[in-house]
Amino acid sequence: MARDRVVHMRDRQSVLRRADARASRLESRMQYLLDLARDAFVETDGDGVLTEWNRQAELRFGWSRDEVLGRPLVEFLVPGRNRTRFLDDLHGSRGYLQGIERSEPYNLTLLHRDGHEIQVTTSAYVIGTGDDLRLGGFVHDRGEERAAEEALAHAYLHDSLTGLPNRTLFTYRLSYALARGRGEPGSVAVLVLDLDRFKAINDALGHEVGDEVLVAAAERLVAVDTSATLVARLGGDEFLALFDGEFAEEDAVAFADRALSRLSEPIVAGGREVFVGASIGIACTSAELLEPAALLSCADAAMYQAKTRGGGAIEVFGEALRLRALDRLQTEHSLHRALEREELRLHYQPVIDIGGGHVVAVEALVRWKHPTQGLVSPDRFIPVAEESGLIIPIGRWVLREACEQLRTWVTGPGRSGPVAVEVNLSARQLDDAGIVDTVEQILDESGLTPSSLTLEITESALMRDAASALQVLRALKALGVTLAIDDFGTGYSSLSYLHRFPLDVLKVDKSFVDGLGSGRDGMEIVAAVIKLAHALGLQVVAEGVERAAQLEQLASMGCDFAQGYLFSRPVPAQEVEQKLPLRLGA
Repeated sequence: MARDRVVHMRDRQSVLRRADARASRLESRMQYLLDLARDAFVETDGDGVLTEWNRQAELRFGWSRDEVLGRPLVEFLVPGRNRTRFLDDLHGSRGYLQGIERSEPYNLTLLHRDGHEIQVTTSAYVIGTGDDLRLGGFVHDRGEERAAEEALAHAYLHDSLTGLPNRTLFTYRLSYALARGRGEPGSVAVLVLDLDRFKAINDALGHEVGDEVLVAAAERLVAVDTSATLVARLGGDEFLALFDGEFAEEDAVAFADRALSRLSEPIVAGGREVFVGASIGIACTSAELLEPAALLSCADAAMYQAKTRGGGAIEVFGEALRLRALDRLQTEHSLHRALEREELRLHYQPVIDIGGGHVVAVEALVRWKHPTQGLVSPDRFIPVAEESGLIIPIGRWVLREACEQLRTWVTGPGRSGPVAVEVNLSARQLDDAGIVDTVEQILDESGLTPSSLTLEITESALMRDAASALQVLRALKALGVTLAIDDFGTGYSSLSYLHRFPLDVLKVDKSFVDGLGSGRDGMEIVAAVIKLAHALGLQVVAEGVERAAQLEQLASMGCDFAQGYLFSRPVPAQEVEQKLPLRLGA
């Protein structure tokens, strides 16, 4: 019997040891889980003596777990002015909390070890009764919540790259300034600044270097002076500045002068010196300009006007510019309807073989017959189409119409028309991701031999983004079309790129041809261009030939083709056939 009691005692001790081990493991796991929590966890007994304190509580309040366990919470965590009320609430809550899982959230002010106060929110619970009672809960720092809200608001209202206010905040501040100024003329001014040559920097050196340039430009603008109420980033390489007060326009112009000076200094980015300039437009409140959107639009129009002057310029929006902007807006609105109302027309100008004296092709040129304004000059509507993006559908219509007309000529009775057509591609079309598919589709629909279509791209359009243009030209060349560089000599071609482009034809700009046959300078330049083109395996077309003397000199230089008023102005399709066969001297 005694032996059985010994065995029983040993079994009981073993059970107790295993229970203690399980309890210890459970406590360790609970402590591990509590330390993973993102909020502080605090637990006391019924008298407010700390029994639990997790890792986040250590970080939040500056006391380690070993330092606080067994100490009354009130003596180091509760501000002196709140201790009496805290103890009363603690004792009163024990009965209230019994039988419920968790209290409603309530706010507390607690102390950090260094003495600063922390605003927190907690929900308390009670476990056990009597001596085993435990009162605890997770403590959430309301300051972190506010900081997160402030960070979110800042991100919504500021540019992530430069840290400057964004367009949303700028528009809000502009609206406030306009309301405060009550429409007083000149009381508010808006400045729009666009970096010059930034795209070339981005393309050549990469977006990381481009971002460094934008950050440096932003820092310089902020440091110009304190006259601007706000400096913001609109997006891309465009910045905004707001001026508010009696001398808003004068402050804006002075700021613009200093900004151009600061931005003309080299910027170190990507381990090298980078040079950028800027074009600036300014618009001030007037009787007609009282709305934020209108003021921004006019400042933007002034900036584009500064761009047309070659960049590095300041333009203040005035009556003349307002009328131009209004005309541009009306032109854009009318142009939207021109296609669907079939107001666009194609005229064709012959291209002559100088050696054989016959027409080898015609260039298709778009014209706009406005219902009330008559024939609208291309110089007036093509730039608007480019800027608005309408050049994409217009260009597609021109290409399809020209190919259909050529098919009519080459398949018609007697085949009396030209055998090739030339169509211009703008810079915007060259950037269009669907341009190659568009050309291929129209060629398939028309049934034309691809080589009978020549696509002309201006020198400046090619060099605006030479690497990208090279890819597009190679894809177009793979279709079998003929490629020409137009207005050669007016841009800034790199000879290395000219050699790499898959070109077939070089067209010499009229400005160089004008000097031929009159004793003026230009003969050497044209001769050099023709020689260069032939060395690269290109045929040469001289544009703008208007006098027989010019044609004679071009022939003596070995120029292949000529085009100009000497032979024919651009004419409708039905008149082309009347002029054919067109021969030199006829």
